[in-house]
Amino acid sequence: MRRIIALFVGLLMLGGMMRMVSAHSVTVDGDPADWLADTGTQAINTWQLYSSVGEWVWKDNESDERTDWSTPDPRVDITEFRVTADEQYIYFLIKFNNLDVVGQDGAPGIMITIDTDQSIGSGGTYFGYLSETQVAQNGNANWEYQLLIDLSSSSVQNNQPVYGDGTPVWDSGSPLDLVDTSWDDVSTSSDEFVASTTYNAVEVKILKSELGNPSTIRVELAVVRVNPSGDAWDIIGVSDVLDAMTDVSGNTWNEVKDGYVDYYADINISQVPFFSNNVAMAALTFLLVLGAVWFFRRQ
Repeated sequence: MRRIIALFVGLLMLGGMMRMVSAHSVTVDGDPADWLADTGTQAINTWQLYSSVGEWVWKDNESDERTDWSTPDPRVDITEFRVTADEQYIYFLIKFNNLDVVGQDGAPGIMITIDTDQSIGSGGTYFGYLSETQVAQNGNANWEYQLLIDLSSSSVQNNQPVYGDGTPVWDSGSPLDLVDTSWDDVSTSSDEFVASTTYNAVEVKILKSELGNPSTIRVELAVVRVNPSGDAWDIIGVSDVLDAMTDVSGNTWNEVKDGYVDYYADINISQVPFFSNNVAMAALTFLLVLGAVWFFRRQ
């Protein structure tokens, strides 16, 4: 009887562990309901790793977007940026103040630079969409890959999936691009995003293997308005970025007026999933087999 009780307690503990720290997969459907971190007490313009649910979250200052095209311009006003991962994919969630349109000229263009080696001066420096903006000028965030999501493309429909195809949007390809430093699109049909005006959110997933399975990524995030040909709406002579992940106070112009986004953050992808589902299932199977052996030996 003691062995049976011990086995039962062990199974309960393992089940609790799996709920708490198992890999965090996301259904990419535009609905952020399966992102679990409660950011109610998180300070603005800061990031936090929510270990219990395996999510990295940046909480952006609302209404800090530039107003070059509209006053206010909530369409491009970032409110949150989240990252999680499982064994195969990295997932991104970008939430906006009011994502009121997709599939039309002037919808947001999302740019996430991904530095996989954190080597100073190694990699690309410019954000996409001819946005006249570079990453940190100290060379610490030069990127090996850049994820570009063009929500102005007519192929983007509300709450409908869009897949990568290995051809940049400016060459009439999919509006989901994962470009390398040669600006070649290395995305595949396994990569996906969904934009939702219902939830003011964009959910994205990309294969870890396309990034070389890094343990840590250094990211920057910026948003422009784009046209269907894949170019940012041009603000003559200055950066076209309208909102960005930054800890600079006030309007985003204070960050980008010199043509750089200097803020970046490191995300340890090996810490985000915490505990492999495969490992948990193997342990559960072992306990079940052990329990069966104990049970039948007592018969």
